[in-house]
Amino acid sequence: MNKFTIVHLSDPQLTAAAVEPQYHQQVPPIEKLQQIFDDVLTHQIAPDLIVIGGDLMQDGTGQDYAKLRAYLSEQAERLQAPIQVILGDQDDREAFNAGYLSQSHQPYYAYKQMYQNMDFYFLDSKWETTKEAGWLDREQLDWLNKNLHIAPRRRAFIFLHHPLDAPALRSMRYALLQNNRELLSILHGHNIGGIFTGHLHFGASYLVDNTIPVTTVGSATTYINCQDPHYHEVHDAINYNVITIQRGMASVTNHPLYLGQAVIDTIAVGNTGFAKHRPRLTGTRRTVNGPFLS
Repeated sequence: MNKFTIVHLSDPQLTAAAVEPQYHQQVPPIEKLQQIFDDVLTHQIAPDLIVIGGDLMQDGTGQDYAKLRAYLSEQAERLQAPIQVILGDQDDREAFNAGYLSQSHQPYYAYKQMYQNMDFYFLDSKWETTKEAGWLDREQLDWLNKNLHIAPRRRAFIFLHHPLDAPALRSMRYALLQNNRELLSILHGHNIGGIFTGHLHFGASYLVDNTIPVTTVGSATTYINCQDPHYHEVHDAINYNVITIQRGMASVTNHPLYLGQAVIDTIAVGNTGFAKHRPRLTGTRRTVNGPFLS
């Protein structure tokens, strides 16, 4: 199997011209995202795939998402690599559907692609009822389960916005995927090469189910120091990862481009545990297959 290279970034949190960024950033988010694309080109990383792991826009309209798609199409052509996106908690699903997909009434955006006899799954963990926590609907889990059983021996890699629970993230449970057990029960026994997430605005690597590696990429816009569970400090930052897959094994290298020393914002956190009210794993939702940008 040939080497397969993925540039993974998350949380660019782009804003329309008239909208202030979420945090008091010294550099506009679009300039930070462009610095990542420029760095990939300058250092001749030559990715086979680029994944933007959610929180694409803050308060984005359909027109904003349409402009984002046009911009990413230009960057994909420039870097000679397809760009895949997934949704994060800050994305507006209706605006994304209308502007980015030119569709409507899609309850979630999940899809699968195959490269070099490997399956890549892009899941939608945005939970409409909360601004932080993640959730995978029953129909999306059923779809994942069905597809994993179609090719049980094929190596699979999964991208989603919200990280899975781990002992080191106990104080961050309010921001994690809430139905970890349901997802892991589906993944158990399958040939999973890794899970790649964002959302936390800091990097982390750990194992779930004793065998599956999870890697959380730092944010493309800010670094959030969460050492104090109830008081987080925000810094300007630019960060992305390069995932190299060879013979089914993934290795990850971090590419930090900038980390500001000044604290530009603070975040107060009350309850740090899982959400108290979880939706039932029932419904009538269906999965959307998303095309590559080229």
